[in-house]
Amino acid sequence: MSQLALFEETERITLEQAQRVFAESIAELRVSRTRQPVHVEFYPFVGINHTIRFRDGQLYVRLSDLFQQAPPEVIKALSIILLSKLFRRRIPGAVHSAYRSYVNSIEMKERSLVTRSQRGRKLLAAPKGRHYDLTILFDRLNQEYFESRIQGVNLGWSLRKSRRILGHFDPSHGSITVSRIFDHAETPEVVVSYILFHEMLHAKFATSSNFDLKHRHSRQFKNEEKKFAEYDAANEWLKAHL
Repeated sequence: MSQLALFEETERITLEQAQRVFAESIAELRVSRTRQPVHVEFYPFVGINHTIRFRDGQLYVRLSDLFQQAPPEVIKALSIILLSKLFRRRIPGAVHSAYRSYVNSIEMKERSLVTRSQRGRKLLAAPKGRHYDLTILFDRLNQEYFESRIQGVNLGWSLRKSRRILGHFDPSHGSITVSRIFDHAETPEVVVSYILFHEMLHAKFATSSNFDLKHRHSRQFKNEEKKFAEYDAANEWLKAHL
């Protein structure tokens, strides 16, 4: 039987069991002297997200419904992480590792990407802008740096001009978005190409077994990024103009 089959057959945790885990973690962490009611629900977030907050003296927790089949030890680790963040406690390294190991498993990555593609929408403008055509730049970079192996990627300019998010690769929709702020005559082509190259690297690394949804700029990624011919020039321009 495959690992995926075993994963899919895992018994679902009940809300009562999840609430019991959080109550136990509160007691173990000694974050509250009073016994506060804990309300837990599994919520259909677009991605892997969880929330925790106080309201009217009670604790409300929303866990991604992708975690309904998580092993008890993962729910336990997640409860400690959320409570530690809420009460500003240090998160034990072993606890964080246990959670990250589950989130970064191949099965969870696949399930998360399917869910994001089903629940989310990707809105982006056409790849041909007023000054730059992302398709032309993409094809050139794909041939020069990736042996034309990056396929099936949707390209587009962002709907709004953003200085905070310069570019974005969305693995769930197979899309690369570049901020419209760069579709300008005063922006050097090498800068637009560099941003596009950066996101194309994310597309390449997304198929790797080491792909991490939360920590995507690994040392290996950064070393690959520096292979861009005009890496220094592009970064100097960005620092001077943003």
